[in-house]
Amino acid sequence: MNGPHDIPSTPPVGGDDDRFDPSDAADLLVSARRKARRGFEQRTPLGFLFAAVVVGAAYGALWLSVRDQDPYVGPSLAVIGWVYGIVVVSVAVSATAYRRATHGVRGPSRREDAIRGLTIGVPWIAVYVFDGALKANGFGPAIVYGVFDAAAPWLVVRAAFAALAAGREQWGEMAQGLTVLVIGTAAAFFGPAGSWGVLGVAGFVGLLVLGVSQYIHLRRI
Repeated sequence: MNGPHDIPSTPPVGGDDDRFDPSDAADLLVSARRKARRGFEQRTPLGFLFAAVVVGAAYGALWLSVRDQDPYVGPSLAVIGWVYGIVVVSVAVSATAYRRATHGVRGPSRREDAIRGLTIGVPWIAVYVFDGALKANGFGPAIVYGVFDAAAPWLVVRAAFAALAAGREQWGEMAQGLTVLVIGTAAAFFGPAGSWGVLGVAGFVGLLVLGVSQYIHLRRI
């Protein structure tokens, strides 16, 4: 007959070290939330750095090609081809990054992105259609290929950007758009050649500042 001492005792599943402390659960939740926010954040510091290099390279090349022109005739075809090449590469890179950031996202967020694209893209195209109208109406290269070409995208596109941000009550982005409007207006007073240089420096520095700001923001969330 077996006594009570023959009944094997069930060992504990885990000791005190294996217990899931509530503070650990809270830390895990905060970490998961932070990773999720960062995953949905499309604007990254690296993206801003890339944009700064693109803007600096494009506007810098345009300024170098016109800085000594007297009379002003506009950027050379070689430089224009170089700039369009930069734009094509940057658009391809940005589109790839956007698809990765929004993979699996559906519903209102995608619709809002589409509306935003139209709100900014259509004015951008309209700027260069209007460019042709200026030339057809007898305006000289200093206006058509200088002040207007340099400053108009900043003014028209960013006005649309600021209005869209205001409608969504995104005050920080609205302030960015209005700042660009002021810079674009001021640059026009530096003449057809100087406006390229001013906007190149302003764009490069401004995007670097936004990149640093975004890096700090991502570190905090």
